[in-house]
Amino acid sequence: RLSKLNQSLLLLAKIENNQYEAENNINLTEVVKKYLHLFGEIIRDKQLSVESDLSLEFNVKLHPFLADSLVSNLIGNAVKYNVENGRIKIETSTDEICISNTSKVAAIGEKLLFQRFGTSNDNKESSTGLGLAIVKKIADANGLEIAYRFNEGLHQFCVRN
Repeated sequence: RLSKLNQSLLLLAKIENNQYEAENNINLTEVVKKYLHLFGEIIRDKQLSVESDLSLEFNVKLHPFLADSLVSNLIGNAVKYNVENGRIKIETSTDEICISNTSKVAAIGEKLLFQRFGTSNDNKESSTGLGLAIVKKIADANGLEIAYRFNEGLHQFCVRN
């Protein structure tokens, strides 16, 4: 856990120091497909249903490592904080990707949402509190917008150009 915390803090520092230059356009839809596959076993173990519409490409100018970090944090949270037999919904368009999930955690307060170590009381034991801070820092450093809303029992995170 301490090693993961250290890696996350180092990543945040590198992003803040602009050490990851955006090289080319990255198709985040393909990155999402890759991480859905990588998380597949955990998704099956938790008996989560995944609804996805990944028919449109969402291209962003982003360093490949940061694209992986962004998507793996969002999908990882959707899996980790989901309930058994819950659901994950992922939709892409040409200018946005949205990842939604059911959860045992209520709506997340806007003040804590993207702050470092800003975990809710329900998940402190299993979280470093840095995942969403990393997502926000990646978005800000690359001209992307990250938005959160809680609607109809689903936590939804959308990344937009």
